[in-house]
Amino acid sequence: MRNSSNLSVDPLSDLLDFLQVRCDLSGRLVAGGAWARRFANLDSIKFCAVTQGRCWYLLDDMPAPLLAESGDVLITNGTRTLTLASAAELLPDAGQAPIERDDDDRYRLGQGEDFTMLGGKVRLDADRQALLLSGLPPLIHVRGGAAEAEPLSWLLRQLVVEMKSSRPGRSSMVAGLTQLLFTQTLRAWLADAPADDKGWLKGFADPRLSIVLSCIHGDPSRSWTLQALAKSAGMSRTSLAVRFREKIGVPPLAYLTQWRMYLARRELLAGAAIAEVAAKVGYASESAFSSAFKRVMAVAPGHYRRDRLVEDADPAASGDPHGGDF
Repeated sequence: MRNSSNLSVDPLSDLLDFLQVRCDLSGRLVAGGAWARRFANLDSIKFCAVTQGRCWYLLDDMPAPLLAESGDVLITNGTRTLTLASAAELLPDAGQAPIERDDDDRYRLGQGEDFTMLGGKVRLDADRQALLLSGLPPLIHVRGGAAEAEPLSWLLRQLVVEMKSSRPGRSSMVAGLTQLLFTQTLRAWLADAPADDKGWLKGFADPRLSIVLSCIHGDPSRSWTLQALAKSAGMSRTSLAVRFREKIGVPPLAYLTQWRMYLARRELLAGAAIAEVAAKVGYASESAFSSAFKRVMAVAPGHYRRDRLVEDADPAASGDPHGGDF
């Protein structure tokens, strides 16, 4: 899959490239006075960036509301409802009626303009979204004053400027800046992820595990052993096995197999023969690959490809039921 001498692969970049993450800016929320709103958008990874003022927010199952201020960025993984309000006491009675969007992509709540927020969604196909959803906690909150947040401030300023601009290339600039905003938010979270945050993606920030992940992502077809992976990170096999499972949620070799199967799915959908896919992801025989694929994906490779092609041919399967909401 890659040159086996290249073990300096950045696992997070490799993952995001594989997922084909595309971030779309939904628009700006402008609010003032007393206001509150629930944003369901379940099964959709969303991000919100406060560019002016402050608001209180509450996610389902949170013990108490928290404050988001100018420069802060929130990412929700689509498994909880997010509620925003001008005051904490307004959160319980927040409504969910559709918000009208004006010609400048502004959604309005309340009276006035003392609060503004940029909102967007992460677009992935169903299979890839499931992978990213499981890697993220229900909520990521990166504060504007955090050490890793300085690039976020610059990106937010540029986004505000470009959204008001009529210069050529505006759409491409907004798309690129939005993509960078999402990636930088992930990087800032990984640099200081709370210990109790869920989601296996935070394991990518572990210095030792990042070496192991670089090995796997850099040469997934190699016949890696636990001993070889442990040696690359300067750890014992037991220490690596325990630490990897604790952070990522599965043993190192199980992660290797899962990653191979995700790569195999991509090759299958691109039209490669099953035997060719097997060789590309490190299996000596088609039968061994098929058994591993069915064990991980719960369906045989040929059936997976056929089923996905049928789904992709159905326009209703790719619709966004929340496309009109901020």
